[in-house]
Amino acid sequence: MAQKMDCGAGLLGFQANKLVKYLMLKDYTKVPIKRSEMLRDIIREYTDVYPEIIERACFVLEKKFGIQLKEIDKEEHLYILISTPESLAGILGTTKDTPKLGLLLVILGVIFMNGNRASEAVLWEALRKMGLRPGVRHPLLGDLRKLLTYEFVKQKYLDYRRVPNSNPPEYEFLWGLRSYHETSKMKVLRFIAEVQKRDPRDWTAQFMEAADEALDALDAAAAEAEARAEARTRMGIGDEAVSGPWSWDDIEFELLTWDEEGDFGDPWSRIPFTFWARYHQNARSRFPQTFAGPIIGPGGTASANFAANFGAIGFFWVE
Repeated sequence: MAQKMDCGAGLLGFQANKLVKYLMLKDYTKVPIKRSEMLRDIIREYTDVYPEIIERACFVLEKKFGIQLKEIDKEEHLYILISTPESLAGILGTTKDTPKLGLLLVILGVIFMNGNRASEAVLWEALRKMGLRPGVRHPLLGDLRKLLTYEFVKQKYLDYRRVPNSNPPEYEFLWGLRSYHETSKMKVLRFIAEVQKRDPRDWTAQFMEAADEALDALDAAAAEAEARAEARTRMGIGDEAVSGPWSWDDIEFELLTWDEEGDFGDPWSRIPFTFWARYHQNARSRFPQTFAGPIIGPGGTASANFAANFGAIGFFWVE
C-alpha cells in the first residue's frame, strides 16, 4: 500500500526533475512509456502524490524544452513526448531517423488516401514501385517487413491487424495512436501535395476530412489546456518549477539501455544517464526547433529530406 508522504515543493520538484530526465531518455526509442514504468522507476514510494509529480514534470517539459507529455492510450496508460505547437518543430518533429521518417510519411499518405486503411497487398505494391521490397534488406532501412510490422507498430506509428473474417488471413495497416498526435492528416496531405507539386484541395474529400479533423483537434487541445491550467492552479505549480539552476548532473542513477528490438536490456548493457542526457542537451542547443536531432533540419523540408534519400518518388492509392 502506498505510504502517505508529507512532500514539500522542493522534494516534489526534485522528483519531477528526475522524471523529466527519465522521460527524455526513455523517449529515445520512440516506444510509448507506461505509467507503471514511471511509478516503478522514479516515483516509487511517492505514489500518493504522483499526479502532482507528473504535472510538475509536464510543466518543466513544456516551459524549458517545448515538449508535451501526452497520454495516447487511457486504458493502458501509455505516454509519448511530442513537440508543443509553440516549438515549431516539423512533421513528426521528434523522430530521429530521416530515412525512416520519409518512408513513414509515405505509408501514412497511402493509408489516408485509401480510406484510412490500406491492405498489406496495396501498401507493398506502392512500395515496390519505389524500389522497396519485403524480404530484401535496404541499406538505410534494414529489414522492411520487420520495420513496418514490428518497429513502427511497437512505436505506435502504425496499427497492423488482421482483416476480420478473411480466409485465408489478410492484413491491413492503419494509422497508429502516436501518428495522430505527432502529425495530422492535413500535414500528410500537404506533404503529398508538395511532393507531387499539386494543391492539397485537388483531393476534395481528403481535404475536407483533414480540415474537420484539424478543427476537432483544436477544440480538444483547448479543453485539455484549460483542464491542465486549472490543475496547476490547484496544485500551486508556477514558474518557480523551472527557476534556478537545472543540470543534468544532479542525478546519479543509471538506466538500462535498449536492445536491438527497442526494449531495455539486461544490467550488463548499462550506460550512465548523464551520457545520454548530454547528448540530448547538445542536440537541443544545435537544433532548437527539432529536439533530439535535425529531422526536418533548419531551412529544410520533409520532402527535400525524403527525396535526398530515395530519389524520385510517387504515391499510389485508390482515388
